[in-house]
Amino acid sequence: MADIVWRRRDVLNGLGGCAIIMGVGQEATAAAIDPVVDTSGGRVRGRREGGCLAFRGIRYAVADRFEAPRLPAPVAGVADAAAYGAIAPQSNPAPSGPPPVILAHLPRPADAPPPPAAEESEDCLFLNIWTSSLDRSAKRPVMLWLHGGFFYGGSGASGDGSRLAARGDVVTISINHRLNAFGYTHLADLAGRDFAHSGNLGMLDIVAALQWVRQNIEGFGGDPDRIMVFGESGGGMKTAWLMASPAARGLFSRAGVMSGPGLRMMERDAASRAAEMLLAELALPLSRIDDLRRVPVQRMLAAYHKVAAANRPARFTELTGFAPVIDPELLPHHPFDPAAPAQAAGLPLLIGSNADEMSFFMGLDLAALDMDEAEMERRLTARHGNRAPAVIAHYRARYPRLSAARRYIRAISDEEILLPTLTQAARKRDGGAAPVFAYHFDWESPALDGRLGATHTLEAPLLFGQLGSPLVANGSGAEALARSMADHWVAFAASGAPGVGWSAYGEGGQMLRLGNSIAMQADPFEAERALFSA
Repeated sequence: MADIVWRRRDVLNGLGGCAIIMGVGQEATAAAIDPVVDTSGGRVRGRREGGCLAFRGIRYAVADRFEAPRLPAPVAGVADAAAYGAIAPQSNPAPSGPPPVILAHLPRPADAPPPPAAEESEDCLFLNIWTSSLDRSAKRPVMLWLHGGFFYGGSGASGDGSRLAARGDVVTISINHRLNAFGYTHLADLAGRDFAHSGNLGMLDIVAALQWVRQNIEGFGGDPDRIMVFGESGGGMKTAWLMASPAARGLFSRAGVMSGPGLRMMERDAASRAAEMLLAELALPLSRIDDLRRVPVQRMLAAYHKVAAANRPARFTELTGFAPVIDPELLPHHPFDPAAPAQAAGLPLLIGSNADEMSFFMGLDLAALDMDEAEMERRLTARHGNRAPAVIAHYRARYPRLSAARRYIRAISDEEILLPTLTQAARKRDGGAAPVFAYHFDWESPALDGRLGATHTLEAPLLFGQLGSPLVANGSGAEALARSMADHWVAFAASGAPGVGWSAYGEGGQMLRLGNSIAMQADPFEAERALFSA
């Protein structure tokens, strides 16, 4: 178990941990009392910054290519935990945040969150911790963030937990894990036990991180029996996998799924076909499959990107190519299809989505954000055929003040993300005693003159208090909404309920509206469920 190695602990606890504000001339003193924690992998030295204690780049596991993660050998001396560790190989990564074409049109304020670490390496199994103090008796709730980027990109650097730790008196954690071909190439049905679980290695990395956290988090002031796993987009899908996997049973006690419903994962046949395409792209016959362990990283990534481009999903929640796969030991059934996993019956769930999710992806085609009525009708007709007139009429009637582009975005966002989110919430509600708390986020980004609306990923910088984010900066009501979200999420991590004013998702479909107005609503999307299920 982790132990505090800090002689001046009592002095700092008396000063109030996160509340310390250093003045001129105190930098040398701060450096002299940088916190050191004894972990299962050796001592680590963090930093006092931004009013909190930050530990970055702590190694939680090591792994060879296509092998399960394992505990690292303890390190002698004191490891410096000042900088983020290397991120998983991904080349031109797509971390949580707007697509580059949108970013190019947005200002980047000086206080915008830092970009993910630039260094890429297969040696990427690192985590980051923010805490207000190292007082073991505090037993603060723990919030472990899983980054977005589906299963191909991103890093833990996108989830700076310092503001949450300071505001909510919680311990926040973010992690890196293997991605794309290195974390999700399903080879077991092609090559047998030598590549067992290769289609779920990125998820096994997360399991290893949770095991490390349970063993060590008390030394950082956290409570191993109150760990909330939560994530946005792909991070939400990863959370669903963990809720259903026997490998993760008992490792966490609350779950949060933000704009990433995870009803189903990859079928083995489809995952094997993607692996065969990767081998063909690398000109490797099955007889030489073991050579995959030695293919240079950049060559592997180039092949992966080519195969992934040929297997693009038709829908947001459809997984193709390289993603977690059904596995008799790790994932015997799809997480939430046809029902919620029995092992998650006792896990409270916080789940929701954003009103205009799909504008994020349409940002790759900025002209589409200005489509007229005729183009909106053309696109919805191509998508829905004979049902299109009903869809068009519904969204015109429900949102008469929105532009044609925004109505189109709202329609496809509801179909692709909102309704699967409600399905997951309902199945979880019906599958166990632990409550479900649902939300719908409709605060609109001021970026691009408001054309993006409540776009995908927008809730994350607000939750983390990153008000200088390009999507958030100068938005009306952002600060108040960020405070409210942080308070609700921290309360949920602490107790399994998000606090006053947020009722559970019962048979009446109660949801909390999160926007410039924050209020409970009773089944606000009954009509949309009926429309798209007809």
